[in-house]
Amino acid sequence: MDPSALRRACVAFRVNLSRDTGANLTVAACEELLDALFEDEGGEEFTLQSNPGLFYASIGEAIETQKAVVPDHLKVAWFCYREAAEAHNNLIGINRLAACFLRGRGVTRDPAQAAFWYQKAVDLGHACSKAALGALLMDGVGVAQDAVRGFKLMREAVEQGYGLASCHVAQCYLKGDGVEKDAVHAVSLLRQIIDREDDTQAEAEATLTICYMEGNGVEADTVQAALWCQRAATGGNDQAVKLLPIIRRCDFCGTTPARKHCERCRKVRYCNTACQAAHWTQETDPHNGHCRRAAEASQQEAGGASTSGQ
Repeated sequence: MDPSALRRACVAFRVNLSRDTGANLTVAACEELLDALFEDEGGEEFTLQSNPGLFYASIGEAIETQKAVVPDHLKVAWFCYREAAEAHNNLIGINRLAACFLRGRGVTRDPAQAAFWYQKAVDLGHACSKAALGALLMDGVGVAQDAVRGFKLMREAVEQGYGLASCHVAQCYLKGDGVEKDAVHAVSLLRQIIDREDDTQAEAEATLTICYMEGNGVEADTVQAALWCQRAATGGNDQAVKLLPIIRRCDFCGTTPARKHCERCRKVRYCNTACQAAHWTQETDPHNGHCRRAAEASQQEAGGASTSGQ
């Protein structure tokens, strides 16, 4: 970057940053930041002069993640995102600026401003922002609640390839939020997400756990719930980690862990044979009736699969 142009940019950056955020960087720190060189997704290099919008968005990300260590880094990152968004209409900057307002990172939390900037990004076709604004619309945070539009935006985000919104779409089908409830379809979507083995896998496994616990879209099955919960917990899902001890409880006495399961239907767990026997013939809602029906249904399903495979 031309030395005289760098000095002018440095002065304007320091003055505006101090005025708008109260953060004060040294001249040397500003020069180092503004003289940085970045690469776009295609590997092409760019600078402040060649692509100012993308430059400010990129330097904001570097500062926010502390790859570029500066004092008051969240305030400085917010300032850079705002510069990218307001002065240069950069899509990444707009999305990041909205996220700062939503989370209160570097600026006072303001969901209404977050919704405003997410809408700006949505108008430019940004899939991630569609998912974010969709979530705000579903919950009525920072914007009037509109579950139907919220679901539509999240589904559009998925169709554009933003897989992280997939679980939200499935959960909408489970609850009937913004779309007609269809738990069976929701379970199908969750299994598709799990098969992809991407960043949403553990969340989908945790949601499928709840489906098996509640019998929502599938037949209630504590054994399957425990299996999926274990997978989700191993994948780092916090909800699954909390649920796992509860799911592993004995279906009769509630003791943890319950390592034994009904060999016939394989849908309930017990801590020992005594609990299994007691549950089998208990006076109220005995397991023998449920077990027989579940076993018969499993046999019919197996028979149908065998016939179709001949």
